[in-house]
Amino acid sequence: MRHIIHRLRQFADLNRDGALKRGAAAVLVVLALMFLPWAGLTLFNSKGEPREAIVALSILESGNWILPVNYGGDIPYKPPFMAWVIAVLSAVFNGGVVTEYLSRLPSMLASTGMCMGLYAFASRARGARFGAVCALICATSFEVFRASMACRLDMLLTACMTGAVMLMFKAREDGDKGRKALCYGGAWLLLTCATLTKGPVGALLPCCAVGVYRLLRRDNFAAVFIKMLGAALAALVIPALWYYKAYELGGTEFLELAYEENIGRLTGTMSYDSHVKPLWYNFATLALGLLPWTLVLIGSPAMRPWRGVRESLRRMRPEAMLALATATVIFCFYCIPESKRSVYLLPVYPFACYGIAVIATRYENTRLMRGYAWFMAALALAVPPAFLILAAGGTAGLAPTPAWGAVMALVPAGASLGWILRRRRAATASALCAAGLYIFYASTAMPAALNPRSDARIVGELESAAEAGKLYSLGHGPGERLYTLNFYLGDRLRALPSTEAASGIESDASILLLTPADTSALQALGYETRMLLPRSCDHRRELYIARRPDAASADGVGR
Repeated sequence: MRHIIHRLRQFADLNRDGALKRGAAAVLVVLALMFLPWAGLTLFNSKGEPREAIVALSILESGNWILPVNYGGDIPYKPPFMAWVIAVLSAVFNGGVVTEYLSRLPSMLASTGMCMGLYAFASRARGARFGAVCALICATSFEVFRASMACRLDMLLTACMTGAVMLMFKAREDGDKGRKALCYGGAWLLLTCATLTKGPVGALLPCCAVGVYRLLRRDNFAAVFIKMLGAALAALVIPALWYYKAYELGGTEFLELAYEENIGRLTGTMSYDSHVKPLWYNFATLALGLLPWTLVLIGSPAMRPWRGVRESLRRMRPEAMLALATATVIFCFYCIPESKRSVYLLPVYPFACYGIAVIATRYENTRLMRGYAWFMAALALAVPPAFLILAAGGTAGLAPTPAWGAVMALVPAGASLGWILRRRRAATASALCAAGLYIFYASTAMPAALNPRSDARIVGELESAAEAGKLYSLGHGPGERLYTLNFYLGDRLRALPSTEAASGIESDASILLLTPADTSALQALGYETRMLLPRSCDHRRELYIARRPDAASADGVGR
């Protein structure tokens, strides 16, 4: 009898492992289709992406991997891990040329790795299908998808922080000493990378979240405090070496910038206002960032007032308790600074999506989830054709879509028909419809909507002046650089501190100006101005070029 039971257990374990592997493969295919083929189709159209990419470009041009300088004298605002990854990818795969695709590839790989880690975390607790739903809910949340397709350091930071939290959780729950050591080693590496991405907060927040979780599990306070503090300090060792070398190169300027970005932003003592928002902004942006899954939360019975909170925590599974503790700690932390942005809350999303997945699967056969599945199926059928019709009509400033855009519209339509014909597993069907919509958006709608907004369309007009090294930009406040143009011009723009300084530059130089600008000093020097763009994508203001008539006629720019 014991032999039979043992065999049955072995068969069950094999079957479970097989289901986990098949689920992992399916999730990986969906994630790859959502992210990897399309990221190079959209031009840079905001200042955030080229500001990160230009650091990698300057690393490859100068060979300075510690504190590279761009725009003639600007040092990076953040530690260099993101730029290092982009530079290595560009050197290995594209001969040292930085492109939009390679600049966004770290975010895509980080998001894919994070969602696969979330799948492993969730499926081990509740099965392969739950893990797949959880991973896809996370990937199709608006803010996560947007960060996954952008050259911004926030997704890389989020993936490192999330992975470190999950590994420290596994180390606490696993009884094998060898696996514990591997988990802690992996967590240390990820915390180090997180710190090298955005500063010490990348190590301190995950350790704090895991510490709160362990206290909820009634671990000894002193032991938890020592372990988490030790983990955070260990993750700061290698970044401290970078900070020291960067200080040697950048001196007081670097030190003041590092203090302002790490301490001043938290305490509200920055020298300029940066994304100052009220407290309610974080609640609103989290609700918007979780779309379309916010609708599931709104209608869920789980949103009713809690009763017996202590009893609920006592009965909660360890994975759910970790998700709740981590999401709460990170959200509350980012409510402290006056500076608030939607991307700051990205580390909340994987753990919030775990809770949404619990709700979506628990109430799968109720009117809530079946109605939601019908809603998502209707969107997947109706939205892509409607967008293609708008683009074909040339309305709303959309660029023409390629012929294969119609083929991509079949992807969400197929997911929609799968639900309409079978009407089973509402949570899975909803996730697949959302994934299909994002595949269509990334491949067709996003380039058509965003490429016409990019400043890249005027680069050809400025090339002759840039080749001569005589192209300047005049800003009027902190951070007012033309990052998009500078990236596409190969970091050949230089900053001009004031209009009066124009008297000290070459007579045939060009000057790019954002409106409003006092051009009286330029007019006195014989400069004439004309509009280049009614709206620069970097600063959403008019962009002008100032040239002397003789210089303009010599090279064709400014006519």
